[in-house]
Amino acid sequence: MECAFDIRPLFEREIIKVESDLLPEGFQGGPEQCMDIKRKMAWIIDKMGLQSAASQGLHTSVTSARQICGKQTIYLMASKANESGKLVVTGLLKMGPKDLYLFDERGQLRSRIGTPAVLDFFVHSSHQRRGLGKRLFDNMLTDLGLKLCKCAVDRPSAMMTAFLAKHYGLVRTIAQANNYVLFEGFFGNNDGNATDGKDSKPKSQLKSPEKAEKELKVLSMAEIMEAGKRHSRENRLNLKRSGDTRSWQ
Repeated sequence: MECAFDIRPLFEREIIKVESDLLPEGFQGGPEQCMDIKRKMAWIIDKMGLQSAASQGLHTSVTSARQICGKQTIYLMASKANESGKLVVTGLLKMGPKDLYLFDERGQLRSRIGTPAVLDFFVHSSHQRRGLGKRLFDNMLTDLGLKLCKCAVDRPSAMMTAFLAKHYGLVRTIAQANNYVLFEGFFGNNDGNATDGKDSKPKSQLKSPEKAEKELKVLSMAEIMEAGKRHSRENRLNLKRSGDTRSWQ
């Protein structure tokens, strides 16, 4: 995606990390410079969010600058457009923790707090099949100290499902009653056949998330029914507020 302004001051490296303050991680500058960077970053995020929605056939964007909450993180990638060396924005990956009711492999409903979730993923069509998406995910996994099989994926498209199978061996899913897809290895210490690329950090050096993912308890049948009703009401309310018209299938 080309921009009307020079994006080199925003992208000091190929992949940058942006949180709710809309400043690239590590950016330093005066108040006026920060405001200028925030405006440009908001424009990039909004445009990439719209292009991501269009590529998935969605009627509304799920990623915009105003939608970024305090614990969500967006990774943006920039690449050279041609031999002139002009930088263009080529990829987006949005992550965020979610509190979810999830079924395990035995069909027991569990409450999971702070589940790391893949919320949006997009590589511009002009730069696909070059390994950029894999680099985006590998960067995120290293930065957050995660394994991809331990993440929930929000309504992945057919293309993303194929991408996860090809590059990370994520094929077998655990059936859920909500919009998130879980892969084999999500529960317990056994990661199944999933592979998340090279393990760049020993467990002792992995970053602890601000709010650690935590399994609370196995619920009774009455609690399952009540949780399902409450989860359904909350989803309908959130969709109504956001104007999200995506299919729940």
